[in-house]
Amino acid sequence: MTDLISFVTSSGTTAPSSGSDLSGLADNFDTFLTLLTTQMQNQDPLAPLDSTEFTNQLVQFSSVEQQIKTNESITSLVAASNASTGASLSGYLGQTAQLNSTGSGYYGDEASWSYKLANDAKSASIVIQNIDGKIIYSQDAETEAGSHEFVWDGSTLDGGEAESGKVYYATVTAKDANGDAVEAGVSVLAKVTGVDMSYDTPALTTSAGIFSYTDVLRIS
Repeated sequence: MTDLISFVTSSGTTAPSSGSDLSGLADNFDTFLTLLTTQMQNQDPLAPLDSTEFTNQLVQFSSVEQQIKTNESITSLVAASNASTGASLSGYLGQTAQLNSTGSGYYGDEASWSYKLANDAKSASIVIQNIDGKIIYSQDAETEAGSHEFVWDGSTLDGGEAESGKVYYATVTAKDANGDAVEAGVSVLAKVTGVDMSYDTPALTTSAGIFSYTDVLRIS
């Protein structure tokens, strides 16, 4: 499952380490001290160098060093928090997650969604679209107010089967007896199969793809 359905952070980038930042700062500081020493040794005794500028630069070096150390501490705290979160997420394995997304991966078996109507509707339909927005499947939906589930087997309007390994989006449209729209919220239902710690934020591997753990609305 390679599709990232609703993951926000980048998985392919690595932030520079604070260790290398501190090393670079130390090199720059050594160079600064060498230049300062050379200038002081060769200054005109009758017109000595203004020490204020050097003092300001020393203060700036100190401020940058403290900021790098602060970032290092924050990074360590985030890593510890993610590890704790990952351990907690392992309790989700094998359970069904309701996810804050309308897009689900289809891998040749089926894809499931939950939808909730705010009020009773006279008519309702569910539409499945591919990533290009093309409608590939549609059918009537439940009209009673409340939560409902829909399982799609991958069949398409032309009698074929949707391409496996792609992301598909579900939309529910409902209208009341007056022809006014009825609010219909849609979310993905998927079985949790693993926890992935390779991203900036812990992620869940599911039957619908990979999702950030922050997308979880409910576990059952």
